[in-house]
Amino acid sequence: MRLRSRLLTACAVLIMGIFLPWLLPGFAGAQQPDWNRLDDPLYEGVGLHAGEIGGVGLSYKFPLKWWLNAQVTGGIWHTADDKRHNIGLMLQYVLRQAGRHRLYAAAGVGHFYHREDGRTKDHLNTGFGIGLEHLRWERASLQLELDFTYEGEDGDIILFPQLGLYYYF
Repeated sequence: MRLRSRLLTACAVLIMGIFLPWLLPGFAGAQQPDWNRLDDPLYEGVGLHAGEIGGVGLSYKFPLKWWLNAQVTGGIWHTADDKRHNIGLMLQYVLRQAGRHRLYAAAGVGHFYHREDGRTKDHLNTGFGIGLEHLRWERASLQLELDFTYEGEDGDIILFPQLGLYYYF
């Protein structure tokens, strides 16, 4: 049952990542977006990210070099009897950056903690994969990754998608 739920979630994230960029219209009159513009290089970004390696929640991306980006994501969900938090760290090595698309190789680690009803799950996920970031509007992008993920909770290695939405400044 747990595997079936994860597969359905992965399929939903993958389908959203593929079709969402074409369903949402761009802003009228905006300058044509491009990763390689010299007047506005779009270095740092903030947004939302969801994945088994990169974490779930608010995210910040920044360049270490022009060809290497770091991404930090984290989230906290606490109620009286359910405590969850996570943090994910990723490196993204740019393989190709042209026009509105950025292809990259990614590797990362995510720490996930969940305590509910006296049971605690505390584990690290690691993995690597390939991603595509599409600059949909002048300053906003959609990111989709497919990563081989080692789940520290049960030791499985699965192919799992990650999805992000970022605004660059």
